[in-house]
Amino acid sequence: MTPVETSEPICGIDHLLIAVSDLAAATYRRLGFTLSPRAVHSAHMGTANHTIVLERDYFELLGVLAPTQANARWREALSDGDGLAGFAAATPNAAVAGAAWRKAGFSPSDVIFFSRPVERPRGIRTQARFEVVTLPADAVPAMSIFACAQLTREAVWLPELLNHPNSARAIRKLSIAAPYPQLAADRWSRALLRAPIAGGTQLRIGSHLIDFIDPASAAARYGLVAHLERAKAFVIELEVADIDACREALRRGGLSPQRHGGLLLIGPEDACGVVIAFARAGTDLA
Repeated sequence: MTPVETSEPICGIDHLLIAVSDLAAATYRRLGFTLSPRAVHSAHMGTANHTIVLERDYFELLGVLAPTQANARWREALSDGDGLAGFAAATPNAAVAGAAWRKAGFSPSDVIFFSRPVERPRGIRTQARFEVVTLPADAVPAMSIFACAQLTREAVWLPELLNHPNSARAIRKLSIAAPYPQLAADRWSRALLRAPIAGGTQLRIGSHLIDFIDPASAAARYGLVAHLERAKAFVIELEVADIDACREALRRGGLSPQRHGGLLLIGPEDACGVVIAFARAGTDLA
């Protein structure tokens, strides 16, 4: 993947982090995703993951192997069960993002460096390296937010990880159920360095949309009343190249997605605590 050249300290969603108590990859393989091999992060992080890499972004399943200061926020999130716990904003430079946050009145962490081994076909091994800077836990509602600089993009966006049986291509929208959507949008906009707000509750950051919606309206929009009529519910909406191939991949995984408004929906019981929505490429964002 070729990175987008930018001078902005925050320029989109780099990845989303789903905290899980069990790193078994079978759950997301049933959804038709290609997962990276299990990788263990630097010892001070105390974590391991599988990544699900898309054309311009990705999300990860992250588990805690041993308690450390660096993973306290993930352990706290897991005390409420599996689910979306982290929002990694894309940045070309973690120190620059931290400086921009300090200028905006926040108190971000120091820059943290870590890495993980990467296994390639034919026994090839390399390292993926990252720098992150994190906002305090109360900076935004719903989850932890940090900026992530990819130091070795070629070790993350690997050709063998980009082809998914469900034809997923990109994260197109993150929907967050919030009791007070406009207030949540305002706080997130400030944390994302004044990301523009449309209609009072939708943020645009790079090519991504973040939508804040009250729980009852979220349930009506996505048709999953039992899952979305509560706070701290999340929908990761993904663009797929071929919706029929996606449906077939889900069927092969033993799943029966719900259809709602042109979306194929998988509930949190089958996706580690989040709702996954698949949308055909080219369809309008609601």
